[in-house]
Amino acid sequence: MPLERCAEGTCTGCGACAAICPKAAIALTPGEGGFPYPRVDPARCVGCGACDRACPLGAEAALRRPARRAAAVWDLGEGRAASTSGGAFGAIARVVIAGGGAVCAAALELPEGRVRHTIVEDEAGLARVRRSKYLQSETAPALREALGLLRKGRRVLFVGTPCQVAGWRRLTVPFGDRAPACDLVCGGVPSPALFAAYLREEERRAGAPIRGYDFRDKSAGWNFPRVRLAFANGRTVRRIPACDPFFAAYSKKLSIRQSCYTCPYCASERVGDLTLADCWRVATTHPEFDDNRGTSLVLCCTEAGERLLGDARAAWRLFVGDYDLARAVATNTPLRARPPWLKARESVLAATDAPARAVWRALGRRAWFRGFAVWWVRRLGWFWLRRRQ
Repeated sequence: MPLERCAEGTCTGCGACAAICPKAAIALTPGEGGFPYPRVDPARCVGCGACDRACPLGAEAALRRPARRAAAVWDLGEGRAASTSGGAFGAIARVVIAGGGAVCAAALELPEGRVRHTIVEDEAGLARVRRSKYLQSETAPALREALGLLRKGRRVLFVGTPCQVAGWRRLTVPFGDRAPACDLVCGGVPSPALFAAYLREEERRAGAPIRGYDFRDKSAGWNFPRVRLAFANGRTVRRIPACDPFFAAYSKKLSIRQSCYTCPYCASERVGDLTLADCWRVATTHPEFDDNRGTSLVLCCTEAGERLLGDARAAWRLFVGDYDLARAVATNTPLRARPPWLKARESVLAATDAPARAVWRALGRRAWFRGFAVWWVRRLGWFWLRRRQ
């Protein structure tokens, strides 16, 4: 495997190389910020080249396809309440599972604070992989299991960041339509090490282990999400995202992986059959698509993706409304621009003892108050807009 592909500035940590290696010679180990990077065991490597063929680096242009249409989507049943946005993923996943297939998606594991891709083969397991996780996930073990299911003739839906989907597509070329994929509109993956340090700091403050975490709790409405932390002593903390140190660092791109700053997938051309996101600011043009309970944005990029969405609409109570593709791109920054590099990133990633202090020092003393004010201005503005309409 060419060593330059494993460099911190280029490797995305998609896990495709480790998943395909027939000799288990590649392991993903923590590097800068706890991000996973492949390391090759020369004693095991036989030079077969399978990892090189699976790596998506250098093949990005060939993997991307232009979006065909955009849709505002939500689950008319219970799926929307259990989801961060409109519940589109859950409906699509249920179609695959109902047809005898499986879903490979990310699950948050507490109290470790680790995100791992896992295989779900029944509807009961979907609860583990619903909801957004703003963290780099571990993929290699789940990818190996998913490839095993595909070889047995099963259908497997993979859901992940664009770079992870690119690795999936390189791995599953022989399986065609039995390996559909949904990529997520991604603004960069935050540091696992920073998240672990942040959780330990929160546990010290609460005096109890963490038992529940929600990156975007919508109990105050989908348009006004909050970070939610639940502790074993019964204490629950909810914060405006811009007032939470971990989420604030992520929002300002102070904690993301090096390769995210040069991401080739920050474009309207996508690598998945479907692209999933939040349909932000939909109320400004389509107020009928926003009741503050969550609206998903779905981009259909292939015929297979359109069939998946159509099957989900037919099988479950799923609302699908036509949405303007150009506006979808304009209101989702990762569909048109890469995140900017900030010098304070190194100091934030190095803060493993007091991450909150390092984040607020990097952002400035007024960052908390500014975030609080912006959240309330947006909240009041949304209600004013609704009354005007």
